[in-house]
Amino acid sequence: MSELDHQILKTIIDTAHDHYFVVSADGQVLDVSPGAAAVYGMTREALCAANVHDLEASGVLKPSISLEVLRTGRTLQMMQLTATGRRVVAQAHPVFVAGKLECVVSRSMDLTDIQLLQQEYAVLQQRFTDHLRRNSRGSELGGGSAGESDWGAVGSARSGAEQTTHDARQQGRALCEQAAREQAECEDAALELGELQVKSPVMREIALLLKRVAPTNATVLMLGESGVGKTAFAHQLHRWSQRADGPFIEVNCGAIPESLFESEMFGYQAGAFTGAGNRGKAGLMEQAEGGTLFLDEIGELPLATQTKLLKVIQDGMITRLGDTTTRRADFRLVVATNQDLAARVEQGQFRLDLYYRINVLPVSLPPLRERREDIPALIEQHLSRLNQRHGRRKLLDASLWPILMRQDWLGNIRELENWLERAWLSAPSDVIDSDSVKSLLNTCSTNNANGLGNSFGFSNEKSNGIGVTESFTTADNSHSPNSLSAPAAEGAVAMLIPKLGPNETLKEGLARIEAQWLQEMAAELPSTYAIAKRAGISQPSVVRKLKHMLLK
Repeated sequence: MSELDHQILKTIIDTAHDHYFVVSADGQVLDVSPGAAAVYGMTREALCAANVHDLEASGVLKPSISLEVLRTGRTLQMMQLTATGRRVVAQAHPVFVAGKLECVVSRSMDLTDIQLLQQEYAVLQQRFTDHLRRNSRGSELGGGSAGESDWGAVGSARSGAEQTTHDARQQGRALCEQAAREQAECEDAALELGELQVKSPVMREIALLLKRVAPTNATVLMLGESGVGKTAFAHQLHRWSQRADGPFIEVNCGAIPESLFESEMFGYQAGAFTGAGNRGKAGLMEQAEGGTLFLDEIGELPLATQTKLLKVIQDGMITRLGDTTTRRADFRLVVATNQDLAARVEQGQFRLDLYYRINVLPVSLPPLRERREDIPALIEQHLSRLNQRHGRRKLLDASLWPILMRQDWLGNIRELENWLERAWLSAPSDVIDSDSVKSLLNTCSTNNANGLGNSFGFSNEKSNGIGVTESFTTADNSHSPNSLSAPAAEGAVAMLIPKLGPNETLKEGLARIEAQWLQEMAAELPSTYAIAKRAGISQPSVVRKLKHMLLK
């Protein structure tokens, strides 16, 4: 071996993230990477002076994969439990010269930290489930959500009707709330949340988990409905990471045509194809060097593209189109989707091996309707942005706060921000009041005409196009003559059968009825997964139908 080859091999071993062993045919350790010392509990010098037979006998290697390869002469992969109590996955490959086995090269990857993070995530998910169950139970017992009652009181306070009491119980409650606010402020300072508006206990725990994960290079999978803030959390994860000084490259996988994906992601050399630039181009993966690559809507990737992405994740190398030279891919991968990837795997639309590669640490962000405590801060933040952008200072009237807190916001933060901007632009004065909102709904919303009702709680008389006048309200949909769940008359045993409108097709009528059912289920059930189970369809189908309802 030349001196150059020796130095190249030494550099690879010394700088590798995985832990390498080079073992001779008689079991003598020839070299190990420096990081192996912490995993196997021995110094690099001690390991290099040892024989794998002795290491296995003393329990340092349980078992020794190199010995197995020396016995079988085949490439192997197995789990090991080291003397330091760490669990690693090891791969070993035989090296033959002129048909004779000369040595074994093995590498191992420590899974302990990843497993601990997964256990923490499982605990977090259980707490989230318990939180939803308690909220649901409290809503059933109290006849309304805590958010409604609390913000009804806040609205009254803001309108000038302050209530004073000397009752000891209320004083104690106020002290508890003040202590909770002070604790939250301290936690916010410790978390350095930046622009994230996180007040609910569930979201605070998710933020704490992400901050613990941030210093590692573990792949994070962001799950959640559209508009819940996956991109914002990905940005914050990058700011917390050791790669914060590097670039944050965001890629919307659904927005890049399949024919252009490879050239955009991997880059190309000059003259690689017709129309290629004379100087070539670095792909988005190269641009993420030393930083974070955020692949949004990864569920939209075609299967052929998934294969190319999987190869980069596995090999850690990138090859530009038209080039023969490979480049090392040094970035932290964060992906996001609003789809059920496990279901897409079952349907054959997503590769199972890619799913396992990106599903290292899944983080589910709950929808806004399941963390209403975050709504006030989000409203204040976006109003501040609108005021700064347009050079005016507008405020929400106190009477709107309980209405906004009741709203389910099926489009989550994105829908809330869009609604606020429309309300801001429509309000003639510096106070956005209920009159402005009524006018906005009457002119901009077409949901009432489709039987969705007025989800903002204002009573409006509106013709449904069938010759029947309907009264829409979120508080009680049972009085709508066109509602499928309302009896035709008091004491009746049959329900009203809706009729087609004069210009309505069967398809349009069925869509209107389906929309009514979905609206009623959305008002009664806690999540889109519960709606999917009740309706007997997939969760992505529920999300897609609800989106369609919002856009109509």
